Amino acid sequence: MPSLYSLSEQYKFLNEFVDAALSNDEMTEDDIEMYKDTLESIEDEMINKCDNIAKFITNLNGDIEAYKAEEARLNKKRKYLENKQKWLKEYMQGFLELNNTDKVNTGVFTVKLQKNPPSLNVLDESKIPDTYKIPQPAKVDTKLLLVDVKAGKLIDGVVLVTDKKHLRIT
Repeated sequence: MPSLYSLSEQYKFLNEFVDAALSNDEMTEDDIEMYKDTLESIEDEMINKCDNIAKFITNLNGDIEAYKAEEARLNKKRKYLENKQKWLKEYMQGFLELNNTDKVNTGVFTVKLQKNPPSLNVLDESKIPDTYKIPQPAKVDTKLLLVDVKAGKLIDGVVLVTDKKHLRIT
């Protein structure tokens, strides 16, 4: 993919290395270690190193967004084909039923109506005995928990973490 930002020569090598590692669709622990060693071996001023790594991250963000868009496009196309297939099957089933035919041999395909295995239609779940119900584990509402702990409420089993940091590139 074309890059939004151009990297210096040392970082271009790093970019090519990552692309080669990702051509296998995954990065191993060895790849990550070598990647880290390569980054650490680049002797550059802190500001230049941060600038080039930020450019690299920004370029990767562009690639990620392009892949997401392509995934969405392919997913839309797949759903279209699935719906088309479903419609054609429903049409053919209706066609066979309309003609009171259970089986047609076309020479290439055998098309036949087949009886489905028994299934259930649950009309009222409240009338079903507990024996037939699968217990669901309780989920912790972490958002509400965070709001209450931030407000000063002491809740056993939780600790408010305030010393974590994340990287923001603007």
